[in-house]
Amino acid sequence: MCGPLSGWIISSDCTMIEKVKRYFDDEIRKHPSCFLDDRSASNFLVPSESYARALLGPTDRGLRVLEIGAGDCTDSIALAGSTNHVWAIDIAATRLARAQKNIHAACMTDRILPICMDAHHLAFPDNTFDLIVGNSVLLFLNKEVFLRECYRTLRVGGRAIFPNESMGHPVVQIRRWITRRLRERESITRRVTLEFIELMLEKFKGGSHREFYLLSVALAPFVPRFGHLRVVAALLGLVHRIDACLLRLFPVLRKYCWIAVIEVRRDVC
Repeated sequence: MCGPLSGWIISSDCTMIEKVKRYFDDEIRKHPSCFLDDRSASNFLVPSESYARALLGPTDRGLRVLEIGAGDCTDSIALAGSTNHVWAIDIAATRLARAQKNIHAACMTDRILPICMDAHHLAFPDNTFDLIVGNSVLLFLNKEVFLRECYRTLRVGGRAIFPNESMGHPVVQIRRWITRRLRERESITRRVTLEFIELMLEKFKGGSHREFYLLSVALAPFVPRFGHLRVVAALLGLVHRIDACLLRLFPVLRKYCWIAVIEVRRDVC
């Protein structure tokens, strides 16, 4: 295959993939998503989700879209719009069973196809998709293997966007290891790093990334319950602005953020 990812080392841990499958067969919670367009005071992630929506731009243009880790297909329904066709893949069959019901309820069975599939082995021809979207999926995948598949299946000029990818913020990482449920999930994750994000853009020869939530992470536990209070909302807005200023003045701090929004583009090889 022609392309900048052809030199990446390819190795897939089947044991880890099976652990991820078992985890998501039991996991029923809906992960935060920019497609929910939740701008309420109780949503701490408004800045990163708003940025991700702006980055996606107008997508209802008759596109061929692949959603990775589609789950219940709520996001796939949003991605389908009125003209797009969406292939929605997930490794967990139980999640796709719920997806079937949601797709039928939305009357979109003709434009959304849910498929149980391992994202490391995309069963699609080269140059198939205009857009690939994966919400918080990179941390559960062998990134090198998966991104090579993204490059292969994207059309020239196509984009892959990964909103809400979780990084190794020190404070958040401590919480992950002291909370039993989060500790269980941590055993199957491979956190996104700034170094790897920059390597992604280098290999694809195009794209962008932006990181969010540095000092503001300290307020995250309080926002769902107290975000509606004017003083909390004002404080949160102030700390978000301080974060943005610090990250602009001291780019090295981006590696300590919580969330990254990543876009890569396939240019002519």
